[in-house]
Amino acid sequence: MNVNTGSALDAVRTYINGTAASDDNLDRAQTAADEFGLLSPDAATGEFLSFLAARATGSAQPSAVVMSPACGVIGLYLFAGFRGAGKEPVGHVTCIDPEAQHQKLAKEAFTSVGLRPTAFRFVPSAPLDGIGRLATDSYDIIVADVDPELLSAAVDNALPALRTGGVLVLLDALLDGAPGDPARTDRQTEAARAAEVHLRELVDAGTVSTSRLPLGAGMTVITRR
Repeated sequence: MNVNTGSALDAVRTYINGTAASDDNLDRAQTAADEFGLLSPDAATGEFLSFLAARATGSAQPSAVVMSPACGVIGLYLFAGFRGAGKEPVGHVTCIDPEAQHQKLAKEAFTSVGLRPTAFRFVPSAPLDGIGRLATDSYDIIVADVDPELLSAAVDNALPALRTGGVLVLLDALLDGAPGDPARTDRQTEAARAAEVHLRELVDAGTVSTSRLPLGAGMTVITRR
């Protein structure tokens, strides 16, 4: 996913991406995503998603939702955290995406690591429609890769599905810092700014806590309180 270049922070990203653990199954999933023009997380972002999933394994049945065309790659990172070192997978991942080809790629990625069909499911729907169908107070992690114009709506629709303490991850929500550039007045940048304002209102209301991280094009992490 897009990041700026030429800074010390980029040197750190390069180091992390160059030294992160990988495997043949993940490499194949990323290659397949690239061939279909799907943006998938870099290794630094993937490590963080696996970390979040590992923290969720305190639940009896940790569960995650992925709203992204690259749900196969993201799902593998989540399952890596659910699985733990040498352990059988203990979590479940729901993938929301309307495209049958994206679902096929994800299924191939999941079966390549020996996951049983009961460990994942697909909701063939647009992200906002699909997330609204999920049970409330039921998920530990939701990962959303949506257009900037959908960010605020994604937050409002996803939060009810999270358990208290659950985490919503908005990938690339900060658009490489574009919201901080006053000269940027395009629709996507304005939508990202509006989402930032909306999140501050939720923080002030005590509904959520947030953290913004320089991963990918800028990640926003939201915890339901």
